[in-house]
Amino acid sequence: MPSSEPEVQPLLQQFQQLFFISKIAGILPQDLEKFRSRNVLEKSRSGMVYMMVTLVVYVMFYNLLIYSFGEEDRSLKATQSTLTFVIGLFLTYIGLIMMGTDQLTALRNQGKLGELYERIRLADERLFKEKCVLDNSCIGRRIRIMLIMTVLFELSILVATYIKLVDYTQWMSVLWVMSAVPTFINTLDKIWFAVSLYALKERFEAINATLEELVMTHEKFKIWLRGESDNTTSLDSSQPPQYDSNLEYLYKELGGLDLGSMGKGSVAGSGKNKVAPVAHSMNSFGESIETASDKFPRNQMSSNLVYESELANVSKVEEKLNNLCQVHDEICEIGKAMNELWSYPILSLMAYGFLIFTAQLYFLYCATQTQPIPSLFRSAKNPLITVIVLSYTSGKCVYLIYLSWKTSLASKRTGITLHKCGVVADDNLLYEIVNHLSLKLLNHSVDFSACGFFTLDMETLYGVSGGITSYLIILIQFNLAAQQAKEAIQTFSSLNDTAGLVGSVTEMDNGSSTLHDLVSTTMLTPTTG
Repeated sequence: MPSSEPEVQPLLQQFQQLFFISKIAGILPQDLEKFRSRNVLEKSRSGMVYMMVTLVVYVMFYNLLIYSFGEEDRSLKATQSTLTFVIGLFLTYIGLIMMGTDQLTALRNQGKLGELYERIRLADERLFKEKCVLDNSCIGRRIRIMLIMTVLFELSILVATYIKLVDYTQWMSVLWVMSAVPTFINTLDKIWFAVSLYALKERFEAINATLEELVMTHEKFKIWLRGESDNTTSLDSSQPPQYDSNLEYLYKELGGLDLGSMGKGSVAGSGKNKVAPVAHSMNSFGESIETASDKFPRNQMSSNLVYESELANVSKVEEKLNNLCQVHDEICEIGKAMNELWSYPILSLMAYGFLIFTAQLYFLYCATQTQPIPSLFRSAKNPLITVIVLSYTSGKCVYLIYLSWKTSLASKRTGITLHKCGVVADDNLLYEIVNHLSLKLLNHSVDFSACGFFTLDMETLYGVSGGITSYLIILIQFNLAAQQAKEAIQTFSSLNDTAGLVGSVTEMDNGSSTLHDLVSTTMLTPTTG
């Protein structure tokens, strides 16, 4: 009986460690036993209940954390500007909102997520049939590196803040651990998206590499044909080289050769400035043929070796190109489905990153001015901890944007490599096939966005960086205006108090003078009677 084992290794087999950690943290509701035995993601009622319980527990303890450390926040409005108070109040809950978005989205998409990875497995089998070999071991290494970096960042921020900025002599300070839960859960969820996106990029690059290999194989074939042609049409060294009369001007420019002096009886090599015809030294893509010849030495191109090229057989290569383009279309559809599954979590992460990056720098400025800041942002009091927090937050956002951009570029590069096949083959029928397939690829490009609000590419990253700078300057200006207004009010109040005190002293002096005059008048007036 034929074996029922899959031809390729499932991608989810590399997600073992990430799945177990995510399951314990309450991010994924899928069944644990089915994943462990068959590497599939299937719905689970117990997983849904466990995930809902963890979400409620996280929300309760996070609110308890806010209440326990809220004494500073309650006095913040009275001692600081209303702007700082409002920013702190809003950003206190944005981490909780981001965590809730991740978990609720995972609950909604628990069935679609398993279908997504099953589609990737089927696409891998089709690539395997077209001799596109994929190495998924790099996926496992990438996951382990991401998990290690996540733990290091979270622990360094948590421990440094707890030791330096939290009064750990009180038992309620243990709740500070809950401040790291939203970001940790969000990072685990984004590791799933980032690694899956990287897997799609690897598949696009495997298709591109296969097409590039077809081009290189055909160039080997052409070099071999040229070597065979040179061997069969080699000229006798005693015969003079034949020159094309149409290129007479070129020969004169190159060597000052007088072609009229070369008669039939002339002997090759008898002149001093004879120039032999020079073959074209560039291939169809502007690459040096000598470079390609260096890769395939002449001793390997003997008459005993026969090179074959699939591009030389149009009927054979047409099926291969069609299959590769169909798999490319399927991977593009998988990318679009993946973007839909993570659209809301990506939007919440980008909003969180933008706001937190701006607020952390603003609160760092407030700390340098000895102004009170919200309790959950006390990490801004220490510049080193602030650098770690900003590196951790911006690293997640920048990496997802960069990876989305590179995946989109890899999908669009397939059309270029496909046209290379048509150009190097130099066959009209094959070029018509290439044109038809390239139009299909053009209509199935993939781009990643955050719920359609903006595209995840480097242009967006540039715009976000400019927005952070602009809003930070505006906040600092408002803070300066508020501080100046507060100082003016305090100065005015102190002047009023001084004026009132001077007025009281003046009235007392006037009263004393009146009393003195009255006593003097009474004493100097003679009595009658």
